[in-house]
Amino acid sequence: MDADARTPLYRKISHSLLAGIREGKFPVGSFLPGELELIDRFDASRHTIREALRVLEDMGLVKRQRGRGTLVLSTEAAPAFVQMVRSPSELFSYPDSSQFRLLTDGLIKADKSLARELGCQVGDEWVEISGLRTLGSDGMPICWANVYVIPEYGSISQRLGGSSRPVYEMIAETFKESIEHITVRLTAGVLSAQKAETLGVDEGTPSLSVSRFYQGRGGRVFEVSMSEHPASNFSYTFEFTRGWQTADHWSWSN
Repeated sequence: MDADARTPLYRKISHSLLAGIREGKFPVGSFLPGELELIDRFDASRHTIREALRVLEDMGLVKRQRGRGTLVLSTEAAPAFVQMVRSPSELFSYPDSSQFRLLTDGLIKADKSLARELGCQVGDEWVEISGLRTLGSDGMPICWANVYVIPEYGSISQRLGGSSRPVYEMIAETFKESIEHITVRLTAGVLSAQKAETLGVDEGTPSLSVSRFYQGRGGRVFEVSMSEHPASNFSYTFEFTRGWQTADHWSWSN
């Protein structure tokens, strides 16, 4: 298999649009073709087109404007501070001694609230897997975890009990899925009565929630992991190096 065959469609589209910008087909100050036109031109889904545009926006080449379109800002990528990781395991990990304790799992349809959290459509089906990650089989709870996977990967829940491996890693191995992009979202909140009791802390304890969105082939989100940690039990450190934003590596931009 050659390199072009391994390149996700959204990357190919972003490269094509980038070439058009640099060749003057889309001059600075003009707008790229609209989403519907790009969908027809590249025979791609709306989600794939948006991922291609996100790559260009992350590079500082374009800016998406609600109700107007995608404005071309520059022909060259802007310098940025980036965090380079060579594999998803470097992005976020728990101690090797941690284990996942499965509590519930089942097929659900996303209501309006969940659809907003997952970035999907109301009525989309997911397998919801709820559990605790602990230090050892009988150790201290680290966090409450809700993991949402697409139905065809739902059987992975049967392999999670007592496992120390990340869900995305098990999915990639079991179903030969390819992890092309990861989005991480950090939010602050307070623990509900149920979660606080299970985690052994007081109701209303401040919490840090980490949501991770895993995209596979063609930009499809196949897993969303939402972990809620008591604030006193968790910290995360970011390190960034000055460099040029690139579409060819895992990266975060500040």
